[in-house]
Amino acid sequence: MNSLDYINNMPHGVIAIVGSGKTFKSGTLYSLLEYCPEFKSRRKAFYKFPYVTKLFPKELLGYSVDDYDDVEPDSICIIEDANRIFPSRASSKSVDLQEFLGLISHKDILIMLTIQNTSNTDVAFFRDQDVVMIHKKMNMTAVSYERDEFKMNCERGNYLIDQIADSQRVPVHYVSYLPRFGEVLVLDHPPSWYGYDQSHALRDYKIHKKEAAE
Repeated sequence: MNSLDYINNMPHGVIAIVGSGKTFKSGTLYSLLEYCPEFKSRRKAFYKFPYVTKLFPKELLGYSVDDYDDVEPDSICIIEDANRIFPSRASSKSVDLQEFLGLISHKDILIMLTIQNTSNTDVAFFRDQDVVMIHKKMNMTAVSYERDEFKMNCERGNYLIDQIADSQRVPVHYVSYLPRFGEVLVLDHPPSWYGYDQSHALRDYKIHKKEAAE
């Protein structure tokens, strides 16, 4: 079974797309929603993500959630730039994340997250569930700060992504490395609706939310 077939048939688990900024992590995530036919009928829960109905077509079946309990069973839970919400020690401060991850197999929830460095993301995402890592290009300084268990795959991904992009004459951002399958994946047909607004969806995101005027 190749990587796309496996991902397409994942009822639950975690798909983590890791790479430096603007390496088409989000584009790869949304491309997978198109390339995997089993994903089309599943609702997409966008966790703490703005403007879902404005940014995505109705047929994507997207909805916004701000709480774990609002993620419906059988959904795909999308977490963009996960470390903004779940930094490296998030689960040491609250058991909520660990409890949620423990339940996704019962609820048939598949989590898809984008991250720039696994060292900045809570390790709970990589521990308990079926995890598929998808590597995009990563700058070498970032690689030097990666978790030891992922560093070699980041380095190998950088090499193979450049090699395949060059040999197949495709833009490098369409190419991904999946170490679990020993496979380089080329997804060169992103959704027709995907563009600047989706790739910069957090452009107006505020780190410090302003309190409502009294």
